[in-house]
Amino acid sequence: MVRAVSSPAQSLRAVVESALELFRAHLALFKAELAADAKRYGAAAGLIVGLLPLILVGWGFLCVALALFLRRWLAADLAFLLVGLFNLAIAGGGIFSAVRRLQQPPKVAEAIASIEASRALVLGTKPAEEPSHG
Repeated sequence: MVRAVSSPAQSLRAVVESALELFRAHLALFKAELAADAKRYGAAAGLIVGLLPLILVGWGFLCVALALFLRRWLAADLAFLLVGLFNLAIAGGGIFSAVRRLQQPPKVAEAIASIEASRALVLGTKPAEEPSHG
């Protein structure tokens, strides 16, 4: 079998077209994976939302039971006050933890830096310098 000799322009065009096709295939795969993940997370979120009232009612019964149990040694108002303060302390700790997590830098910056490094490697250029956060 004899191969036809192609010009450098034709070879470059073939490489670019192949790269574009590869990019399109990766983009289609990303879209399909994203749709599948969204469907899975949506179903899980729906289940959580559906079961949340049961959890809240159960938690309420446990709090009342604890307050009634503490009433054996404390006045009823003091027992319910202690259980309420316990709930507020747990909720406050959870909110504090969530706020601290939100204040951490996002992982997107790391992903962008990785993409820039890959781009520089492919193009054979020097990667862009990271700005200092000082």
